[in-house]
Amino acid sequence: MSEQFQKEMATGMDRFAEGEEIPNVVEKLFALRNQCTECNVCEVACSLVHSNDGMVNPQMARLKIEHAPEKPSRVNPDGLGFVAGICHHCGNPPPCAEVCPTDAFYYDPKTKAAVIEQDKCVQCMECIPGCPFDAVFVAPSGELLKCDLCAGDPVCVKACASRPEMVNQGKQYVRLPVLFYEKQADFNTIHKEKPEMKDEVGMMQAMLERGEISSSA
Repeated sequence: MSEQFQKEMATGMDRFAEGEEIPNVVEKLFALRNQCTECNVCEVACSLVHSNDGMVNPQMARLKIEHAPEKPSRVNPDGLGFVAGICHHCGNPPPCAEVCPTDAFYYDPKTKAAVIEQDKCVQCMECIPGCPFDAVFVAPSGELLKCDLCAGDPVCVKACASRPEMVNQGKQYVRLPVLFYEKQADFNTIHKEKPEMKDEVGMMQAMLERGEISSSA
Protein backbone atom coordinates (compact mmCIF):
# COMPACT_ATOMS: atom_id res chain seq x y z
CA MET A 1 0.00 0.00 0.00
CA SER A 2 1.30 3.41 -0.90
CA GLU A 3 -0.69 5.24 1.78
CA GLN A 4 -0.97 4.30 5.43
CA PHE A 5 -4.21 5.42 7.02
CA GLN A 6 -3.60 3.80 10.38
CA LYS A 7 -0.55 3.04 12.46
CA GLU A 8 0.06 -0.07 14.51
CA MET A 9 0.77 0.26 18.22
CA ALA A 10 2.89 -2.90 18.41
CA THR A 11 6.21 -2.69 20.25
CA GLY A 12 8.04 -4.55 17.53
CA MET A 13 7.77 -7.40 15.07
CA ASP A 14 8.17 -11.14 15.66
CA ARG A 15 7.86 -13.63 12.83
CA PHE A 16 7.67 -17.36 13.27
CA ALA A 17 8.50 -20.07 10.77
CA GLU A 18 5.76 -22.43 9.62
CA GLY A 19 5.24 -25.10 12.24
CA GLU A 20 7.11 -23.15 14.91
CA GLU A 21 5.27 -22.83 18.21
CA ILE A 22 3.93 -19.33 18.79
CA PRO A 23 3.17 -18.22 22.37
CA ASN A 24 -0.48 -17.37 22.92
CA VAL A 25 -1.84 -14.02 24.05
CA VAL A 26 -2.20 -14.10 27.84
CA GLU A 27 -4.04 -10.85 28.59
CA LYS A 28 -7.00 -10.22 26.29
CA LEU A 29 -9.93 -7.88 25.83
CA PHE A 30 -13.20 -8.89 27.44
CA ALA A 31 -16.60 -7.22 27.53
CA LEU A 32 -19.48 -7.50 29.97
CA ARG A 33 -22.83 -8.06 28.30
CA ASN A 34 -25.76 -5.69 28.80
CA GLN A 35 -23.68 -2.95 30.40
CA CYS A 36 -22.69 -1.10 27.24
CA THR A 37 -24.59 2.16 26.68
CA GLU A 38 -23.48 2.46 23.03
CA CYS A 39 -21.76 5.77 23.67
CA ASN A 40 -19.13 4.67 21.11
CA VAL A 41 -16.33 6.44 22.99
CA CYS A 42 -14.20 3.31 22.66
CA GLU A 43 -14.49 3.46 18.86
CA VAL A 44 -13.57 7.15 18.86
CA ALA A 45 -10.55 6.56 21.11
CA CYS A 46 -9.38 3.58 19.05
CA SER A 47 -9.58 5.47 15.76
CA LEU A 48 -7.75 8.44 17.25
CA VAL A 49 -4.83 6.56 18.80
CA HIS A 50 -4.23 4.65 15.57
CA SER A 51 -4.57 7.67 13.31
CA ASN A 52 -1.54 9.06 11.52
CA ASP A 53 -3.13 12.47 11.00
CA GLY A 54 -5.19 12.98 14.16
CA MET A 55 -8.45 12.18 12.40
CA VAL A 56 -11.27 10.80 14.55
CA ASN A 57 -13.42 8.39 12.56
CA PRO A 58 -15.21 5.49 14.31
CA GLN A 59 -15.27 3.68 10.97
CA MET A 60 -11.52 3.29 11.39
CA ALA A 61 -11.85 1.65 14.82
CA ARG A 62 -10.66 -1.90 15.46
CA LEU A 63 -13.68 -2.77 17.58
CA LYS A 64 -17.36 -2.17 16.94
CA ILE A 65 -20.36 -1.67 19.18
CA GLU A 66 -23.42 -3.27 17.66
CA HIS A 67 -27.07 -3.14 18.66
CA ALA A 68 -28.32 -6.70 18.53
CA PRO A 69 -31.82 -7.03 20.06
CA GLU A 70 -32.56 -9.97 17.76
CA LYS A 71 -30.07 -12.11 19.68
CA PRO A 72 -31.89 -13.21 22.86
CA SER A 73 -28.70 -14.25 24.67
CA ARG A 74 -27.24 -10.76 24.27
CA VAL A 75 -30.09 -8.58 25.49
CA ASN A 76 -31.35 -7.51 28.87
CA PRO A 77 -34.90 -8.15 30.14
CA ASP A 78 -36.08 -4.91 28.54
CA GLY A 79 -35.11 -6.17 25.10
CA LEU A 80 -32.08 -3.95 24.66
CA GLY A 81 -28.53 -5.06 24.21
CA PHE A 82 -25.30 -3.68 22.84
CA VAL A 83 -22.61 -6.11 21.77
CA ALA A 84 -18.93 -5.21 21.79
CA GLY A 85 -17.35 -6.74 18.69
CA ILE A 86 -13.77 -7.32 19.86
CA CYS A 87 -10.91 -9.52 18.78
CA HIS A 88 -10.70 -12.66 20.93
CA HIS A 89 -6.99 -13.12 20.15
CA CYS A 90 -7.42 -16.82 19.43
CA GLY A 91 -4.64 -19.28 20.08
CA ASN A 92 -1.65 -18.49 17.87
CA PRO A 93 -1.59 -18.68 14.95
CA PRO A 94 -5.17 -17.34 14.84
CA PRO A 95 -7.56 -18.35 12.03
CA CYS A 96 -7.28 -14.92 10.35
CA ALA A 97 -3.51 -15.33 10.02
CA GLU A 98 -3.71 -18.94 8.90
CA VAL A 99 -5.82 -18.09 5.85
CA CYS A 100 -3.68 -15.12 4.78
CA PRO A 101 -2.12 -15.95 1.37
CA THR A 102 0.66 -13.36 1.69
CA ASP A 103 1.77 -14.08 5.27
CA ALA A 104 0.91 -10.51 6.17
CA PHE A 105 0.65 -11.16 9.90
CA TYR A 106 3.37 -10.68 12.48
CA TYR A 107 3.31 -10.82 16.29
CA ASP A 108 3.88 -8.11 18.87
CA PRO A 109 6.83 -9.30 21.00
CA LYS A 110 5.20 -7.89 24.14
CA THR A 111 1.57 -9.02 23.86
CA LYS A 112 1.92 -11.78 21.21
CA ALA A 113 -1.08 -10.25 19.44
CA ALA A 114 -1.26 -11.00 15.72
CA VAL A 115 -0.93 -7.75 13.77
CA ILE A 116 -1.52 -7.06 10.07
CA GLU A 117 1.48 -5.72 8.16
CA GLN A 118 -0.23 -3.40 5.72
CA ASP A 119 2.66 -3.34 3.24
CA LYS A 120 2.22 -7.07 2.72
CA CYS A 121 -1.59 -7.08 2.80
CA VAL A 122 -3.17 -7.26 -0.67
CA GLN A 123 -6.69 -6.70 0.70
CA CYS A 124 -7.91 -10.08 -0.52
CA MET A 125 -10.33 -10.08 2.44
CA GLU A 126 -9.72 -13.76 3.25
CA CYS A 127 -9.13 -12.92 6.90
CA ILE A 128 -12.64 -11.50 7.28
CA PRO A 129 -14.58 -14.78 6.83
CA GLY A 130 -11.62 -16.54 8.44
CA CYS A 131 -12.33 -14.80 11.76
CA PRO A 132 -14.94 -16.78 13.73
CA PHE A 133 -15.91 -13.68 15.72
CA ASP A 134 -16.29 -11.14 12.87
CA ALA A 135 -13.58 -9.01 14.46
CA VAL A 136 -11.55 -8.08 11.36
CA PHE A 137 -12.96 -4.89 9.87
CA VAL A 138 -12.65 -3.05 6.58
CA ALA A 139 -11.89 0.67 6.70
CA PRO A 140 -13.48 3.03 4.16
CA SER A 141 -10.07 3.05 2.44
CA GLY A 142 -10.17 -0.73 2.05
CA GLU A 143 -7.53 -1.26 4.72
CA LEU A 144 -8.02 -4.34 6.91
CA LEU A 145 -8.18 -3.47 10.60
CA LYS A 146 -7.50 -5.82 13.50
CA CYS A 147 -6.96 -5.14 17.19
CA ASP A 148 -3.28 -4.88 18.15
CA LEU A 149 -3.99 -4.47 21.90
CA CYS A 150 -2.31 -1.05 21.77
CA ALA A 151 0.98 -2.70 22.78
CA GLY A 152 -0.50 -3.89 26.06
CA ASP A 153 -2.33 -0.71 27.11
CA PRO A 154 -5.68 -0.78 25.24
CA VAL A 155 -7.03 2.73 24.89
CA CYS A 156 -10.61 1.44 24.53
CA VAL A 157 -10.49 0.06 28.08
CA LYS A 158 -9.23 3.35 29.51
CA ALA A 159 -11.80 5.38 27.55
CA CYS A 160 -14.85 3.26 28.45
CA ALA A 161 -17.44 5.81 29.57
CA SER A 162 -19.05 3.44 32.07
CA ARG A 163 -15.92 3.21 34.23
CA PRO A 164 -16.86 4.54 37.70
CA GLU A 165 -14.28 7.33 37.53
CA MET A 166 -15.65 8.42 34.14
CA VAL A 167 -19.25 8.90 35.29
CA ASN A 168 -20.58 12.12 36.78
CA GLN A 169 -21.43 11.77 40.42
CA GLY A 170 -25.14 12.22 41.04
CA LYS A 171 -26.40 9.93 38.27
CA GLN A 172 -27.51 6.34 38.59
CA TYR A 173 -25.06 3.91 37.05
CA VAL A 174 -23.67 0.42 37.31
CA ARG A 175 -20.28 0.49 38.99
CA LEU A 176 -18.57 -1.84 36.53
CA PRO A 177 -17.00 -0.84 33.21
CA VAL A 178 -17.80 -2.69 30.01
CA LEU A 179 -14.33 -3.41 28.67
CA PHE A 180 -11.51 -5.19 30.50
CA TYR A 181 -7.93 -6.11 29.68
CA GLU A 182 -7.26 -9.13 31.85
CA LYS A 183 -6.16 -12.71 31.99
CA GLN A 184 -9.03 -15.15 31.46
CA ALA A 185 -9.08 -16.31 35.08
CA ASP A 186 -9.12 -12.74 36.42
CA PHE A 187 -11.97 -11.76 34.11
CA ASN A 188 -13.95 -14.82 35.20
CA THR A 189 -13.75 -13.48 38.75
CA ILE A 190 -14.84 -10.00 37.66
CA HIS A 191 -17.67 -11.46 35.61
CA LYS A 192 -19.14 -13.03 38.75
CA GLU A 193 -19.20 -9.75 40.65
CA LYS A 194 -22.60 -8.21 41.23
CA PRO A 195 -22.66 -4.62 39.93
CA GLU A 196 -23.25 -2.04 42.62
CA MET A 197 -26.02 0.39 41.84
CA LYS A 198 -25.83 3.98 43.03
CA ASP A 199 -29.13 5.71 43.69
CA GLU A 200 -29.71 8.68 41.49
CA VAL A 201 -29.79 12.09 43.14
CA GLY A 202 -30.19 15.49 41.60
CA MET A 203 -27.06 17.14 40.26
CA MET A 204 -27.65 20.06 42.63
CA GLN A 205 -27.62 17.68 45.61
CA ALA A 206 -24.48 15.98 44.34
CA MET A 207 -22.72 19.35 44.02
CA LEU A 208 -23.82 20.30 47.53
CA GLU A 209 -22.44 17.06 48.94
CA ARG A 210 -19.10 17.64 47.16
CA GLY A 211 -18.95 21.19 48.54
CA GLU A 212 -18.85 22.73 45.08
CA ILE A 213 -21.79 25.01 45.91
CA SER A 214 -23.40 26.16 49.15
CA SER A 215 -27.05 26.23 50.13
CA SER A 216 -28.63 29.65 50.52
CA ALA A 217 -30.94 28.27 53.22
